[in-house]
Amino acid sequence: MTAAERIPLADHVADALALLAPVRSGEVLPLGALAVGRVARVDARSRVDVPGHDNSQMDGYAVCTAHLEAALTADGSAAMPRGPMIAAGDAPGTLHAGTARPIMTGAPIPQGADAVIPVEESAAGRFEPGRGGEPEGSENGTVTLAPVSRDPGRYVRRRGSDTHAGDTVLRAGQVLTPARIAHLAACGLADVEVESRLRVIVLSTGSEVAVPGASPVAGGVFDANGPGLSAALAAAGAEVVHCAAVPDDAAALLSRLRALVDSYDADLVVTSGGVSAGAFEVVRDAAGSAGVTMAFPKVAMQPGGPQGIGTLDLPARRVPWLAFPGNPVSALLSCELIARPALGAPPRTRLRLPVGVELPEPSPLALEQYRRARLLPSGRVRLVGGASSHLIGGLAAADALVIVPVGTDMVHDGDTLETVLIPGGDS
Repeated sequence: MTAAERIPLADHVADALALLAPVRSGEVLPLGALAVGRVARVDARSRVDVPGHDNSQMDGYAVCTAHLEAALTADGSAAMPRGPMIAAGDAPGTLHAGTARPIMTGAPIPQGADAVIPVEESAAGRFEPGRGGEPEGSENGTVTLAPVSRDPGRYVRRRGSDTHAGDTVLRAGQVLTPARIAHLAACGLADVEVESRLRVIVLSTGSEVAVPGASPVAGGVFDANGPGLSAALAAAGAEVVHCAAVPDDAAALLSRLRALVDSYDADLVVTSGGVSAGAFEVVRDAAGSAGVTMAFPKVAMQPGGPQGIGTLDLPARRVPWLAFPGNPVSALLSCELIARPALGAPPRTRLRLPVGVELPEPSPLALEQYRRARLLPSGRVRLVGGASSHLIGGLAAADALVIVPVGTDMVHDGDTLETVLIPGGDS
């Protein structure tokens, strides 16, 4: 197959997005533990200003700086009548001219005040327990302040200084982190619409494949793809409802898939293996049967070039089917680069970084190559493992993917290339 007969990865991802679009939906979750890690489906806007009113950043005394200046003595202190205390949750009230009102952190700034003098800058140095820190009935006493600064606005948190009403505080595609959940709650929101978790069936094909812990046949291998793809799909926001290995029997594969999809009410089928040009390509063989609509494009990427995409056609609906290559690195990178965006997971961070190699590394001129790499403290990335699609140990040690673009036949030490940051390595 010539380079012209291959399709760009971006085109294949677009096809996968279109395939999954009809089965993707949203659900509304209350803010809290259930929402963490989920992906926002729609933008969210703040209902209120945050803070909702000017308030105090410190325990101290609310003052008018002009009146404070007028009361200063030669030693830099000022004795001012003390007004009633303001606690968080109180109405702000008014600051009478020339007075200082005890105010607690978070309490509203009274009308007429423009600064807060910390209690540590008073003669007492701290508040005693109880409202205002003074015995009941002593609100008309005097407080002596020795302000370090008399600037207006000192220790005043202005209304809306964090967020304004109507601001977009969460964008579709962002992950709900604890901090984002707290921000949404502070903005008066009680719930959030997130991407629903698609129910996925994962099957590893191949008569040589044995589940981990079993005894493989002579020449067999343990199933790395099932556990690996299940974990990758779950990390991308899916719910894996069934994972198994199946032999190279097209009729048995389709019979089992139809039963599993019906039993689990699955939204998506993901298989690995059986999509290349060998003599035992079970997914290709199954595609010739009634009830299967599949295409097998060659994608201009390495590893992961052979792909399958289509539907398992049931009487009442069509279930999307993504078929990945069988080599474990090819399967996992296909999931990362194709299934992950199609599921609506947020994009990975991409940086342009210098690459460190001991000797020039060849790359196929007509393909976009993804090489496993480790980030270095220097800000460079070092390639780990080789380019071969069976080297799963190299992928396990990697925390980055270096993208060698089409048209590049050799990577030299110091070349600056786009790099995708992925979980892994020691992180």
